[in-house]
Amino acid sequence: MAGHDEILNIGGTGAALGGMKLLADAYMQSHPDINVVVLPSLGSSGGVKALLANRIDFALSSRDLKDAERAEGVTAVEYARTPVVFSTHLETAADNITLAELPLIYNGENATWPDGSNLRLIMRPPSESDMKLLASLSPQMETSVEAAHRRGDLLVAINDQENATALEKVRGSLGLSTLAQITTENRRLKILSLDGQQGSVESLRDGEYGHAKILYLVTKPIQSALVSNFVTFMRSDEGAAILSASGHLVPSSPVKPGG
Repeated sequence: MAGHDEILNIGGTGAALGGMKLLADAYMQSHPDINVVVLPSLGSSGGVKALLANRIDFALSSRDLKDAERAEGVTAVEYARTPVVFSTHLETAADNITLAELPLIYNGENATWPDGSNLRLIMRPPSESDMKLLASLSPQMETSVEAAHRRGDLLVAINDQENATALEKVRGSLGLSTLAQITTENRRLKILSLDGQQGSVESLRDGEYGHAKILYLVTKPIQSALVSNFVTFMRSDEGAAILSASGHLVPSSPVKPGG
C-alpha cells in the first residue's frame, strides 16, 4: 500500500476485531510507515490455521488452543475478557431476562416477550463458544439448547458479525453477543440485564457478573520485530486504556510477547 513500508496482518475471531481495529488505528498514528490490516472474521480456528500457513502475522482467538494446535508450536495468551451479554432489537419492550425464563425460550415453550410481541431466537452453530456457555448455565439450559438446535425455524448466524447484524435487524430478536463487540462496532442493540445484573467491565472485574469471553493472542515462538512491537503497544498503558474504554477487562499482569 502506498505510504506504508510494512504490513502487519491480523485475523481471527470476530469478537476481537473491533477492539483490534481501535488498537491498529492508534498504532498507525504513531507508526505511519506501518499498515496494520485487521481482516474480516476468520473465526478462532480459521485464524490459527491462517497463522500456521503464514497468511497472517498473529491470530485472535476466543478459545484456548487445542492440543493439535499447540503441537504445531503456537502459543495463546489471554489479553482481555469481555462480558457475554444477551442482546435484542432496540425496539424490544424488555430490559431484563432471567435464568428461569431462558430454558422455556430455548426449548420453544415461550415464544413471546412480556408485552406479547414475538420473540425470535438468533442461534449460533453448536460448536461455537456462545452455545457452550449457554448450555453450561444449568442442566435445563443444556437440554433446551440441544432442543433449539434441532428446530428448523431458527436463524443461525455463522460468525460474530452476522450474529450482531441479525440481532439488529430482526424485530424481537434475542441472542448472545459481547460488550466489546457491541461497543467497538457501534452496534444498535439493546443489552439486557441478566437477573437484574448488568454485564459491564466493572461488574466483571468485581465478580458480580460471571459470564465472559476470553480473548487470546496467538503467536508463533519466533516473532518478527513488527509483531513484537505491536504486542508491546497492546501491553502499554495506551493500549490497555483503549481496550478498557471499549468493553474489555484487561488482565492486571501484562501480556508477554510470545507467551
